[in-house]
Amino acid sequence: MSEHELPHDGVEHGGSPAERPELGLQQPTTLPSLPAEHEPKAEPEPAPVYLTHYGEKGLQAYNLHLNGDQVIPIPITESDPAFKASQDHRFIPPRNADVWASGAKQLHEYGIIVLCAASGTGRRTAAIRLLRTATDSSLPLFDLEPEWSSPKVQPLPALAAQGYILDLSDLPEEPAGRLGADLVQHGEALRKNGSFLVVLATPTDWYGNWSEPTLPFTVRLESPDAKALVSAELRAHQRAERVAWLDASELTDIWLANPSAREARRLAGLLIEAPDSEQLKPLIDQFGDWHTEVERLLNKDRVKESDPPLLATRVMVWAGALLHGGQRSSVIKAADELLIQLGITRSPFNVLTDATTSNRLAAAKIDADGDRAYHDRSKQGLPAAILRHLWDEFPTQNDLLRKWAVGVAADRTIPDEDARLVAAALLRLAVDRHDRVILDGLANDLKGPRRTLAVQALTEAADNAEFGRYIRDRLRTWMDARNPSDSKIELVIEICGGPWGIQQPALALTRLGKAAGHAEFGSTTLTNAFRELARRRPDDVRKAVAQWLADAERREDDARLRRQTLGAFLALVSSDEGTDLILEDAHTLKVRPRAVNAWQKLLSTDDAVRAVDAQLKHWQERFQNDPDRREVVLDLLADIFTPPSRRSGLDRLMVTEESAIHPFWREVLEQAVLRYGASREASSS
Repeated sequence: MSEHELPHDGVEHGGSPAERPELGLQQPTTLPSLPAEHEPKAEPEPAPVYLTHYGEKGLQAYNLHLNGDQVIPIPITESDPAFKASQDHRFIPPRNADVWASGAKQLHEYGIIVLCAASGTGRRTAAIRLLRTATDSSLPLFDLEPEWSSPKVQPLPALAAQGYILDLSDLPEEPAGRLGADLVQHGEALRKNGSFLVVLATPTDWYGNWSEPTLPFTVRLESPDAKALVSAELRAHQRAERVAWLDASELTDIWLANPSAREARRLAGLLIEAPDSEQLKPLIDQFGDWHTEVERLLNKDRVKESDPPLLATRVMVWAGALLHGGQRSSVIKAADELLIQLGITRSPFNVLTDATTSNRLAAAKIDADGDRAYHDRSKQGLPAAILRHLWDEFPTQNDLLRKWAVGVAADRTIPDEDARLVAAALLRLAVDRHDRVILDGLANDLKGPRRTLAVQALTEAADNAEFGRYIRDRLRTWMDARNPSDSKIELVIEICGGPWGIQQPALALTRLGKAAGHAEFGSTTLTNAFRELARRRPDDVRKAVAQWLADAERREDDARLRRQTLGAFLALVSSDEGTDLILEDAHTLKVRPRAVNAWQKLLSTDDAVRAVDAQLKHWQERFQNDPDRREVVLDLLADIFTPPSRRSGLDRLMVTEESAIHPFWREVLEQAVLRYGASREASSS
């Protein structure tokens, strides 16, 4: 983050090592048991595999299952923008100070509080401030990332001495009737453990009979005073000398409007970046989204007969905003495509009798720079403002406009670099206007070579402070579907194996494991994703796969879990990095039998045979002359092929192209036969 980047209601996660009780180190809290829906019914449960997040002030243990309801804790660290904004010298309380002052008392009394306010009011910053000041400030803090079919209390953690934030904004449907009452009981359990939960909600969601039990600890927040917040941000970013600018007459109307915390921080960012106070007027125009300028562009009267009609000019203005900096031909093509979708014929006759390209661009005030077309570059943010204006002023046409804009990005006749401009513009628009359908359109329609653009856009969106939760949910629900499209599977895999997966491995791994249940065995994309995570996040991968193997062992009749686990395991061992992870743990009593069992199941899975054989041959080539690990690999392979029913795969591997018996596999067979005989003798004695 640059020194001038401002905090939002964002999430930025990190951590450092802490202590674990099972390693004989000191840890005061009790590890959680498995959720009820994961309890076995007919046999004792194997020891759970706990994953951990290491925050700057503590340890949070959790289970990482592929299916079922769970909540994953994500550490809130001191590098989190909202954490920084909650500090003493920077935090500005909400305008309804009396309500805010009662929040600490309610949190102590109930163990839980609901901060109910619209998105962008600074709710998450307020939540962190509340947990830091109303409780022991040394409490480790966590965002709770739910992976559930509907909100419920049962998966929520209740460890001792923890601070939690749960965002329940934008609920897709009304929660179960007992949610409010269950939250009351959960708060009591938290309070007894010295822990606290802050729930973030919006007034449009948090109402109805189900929410009535939470009324005693529901607080309706307002945004902080905008002028005070901007002043604090200027000081925090070493621009204290610019606080005097806030008294300028040009800003009076803004203070009277008292914009939201999000908008106040945006204004602070503009003031921080301004070269000098002489730029206040254009800066205020930019903050106002260039409304006057956009209206002037869209309502320009025809001066001469050769000028294009009003609609054609407007369409060119919008196309130029979508493709700001793109080739002139791309802008013209995008404009013509929108005209066609509006029912205007663009036959050769119509095109040749219409205004010339130069006149059309000039009427829209679009300048040419070589073969590139730009809106006024002296007006920072004008193209994005034009698109926001288009969405706001013509809401009944948003479906048509989305189809048009995404179609431009998907059009293979548009150069890749121009399509990238469109995808970036649509991402900004989707985030600014919380338009989820735009991102769904990018995911659905950008296929083949253009899928890279969707990966880039959704990767950035997945980590967005206010919008990211929706994208993360979409990645999960797409893979929960019975038969997702191949392009959607590849999209999710590439996102989870990329920068977002490295930053958020716990969240990425659950989605990657689900995708493994749909991808073909031996999928190169899936193998590459697991390779990258194994290389960058080895501990997270090791523990996640161990958890999945344990779950599959416990629920042998769960066909979906079996397919997911086998697909993930094969993808992991199909890379050298993943193989090394497995071999490092192959000597342990827990991991070895589960790894052997996974290999044996793969050998008996028809769809996996070709990929399994290819990987076993790679193991042979890699380890047959390795003096350090040859015996370890031979030992593991002998265990895999000990049951005679698994040796059909060995038969395929033993015979070389010259019809000779390969010495490596002969040795595997000899050891397997000896072990099988020894086990028979042991069982009969």
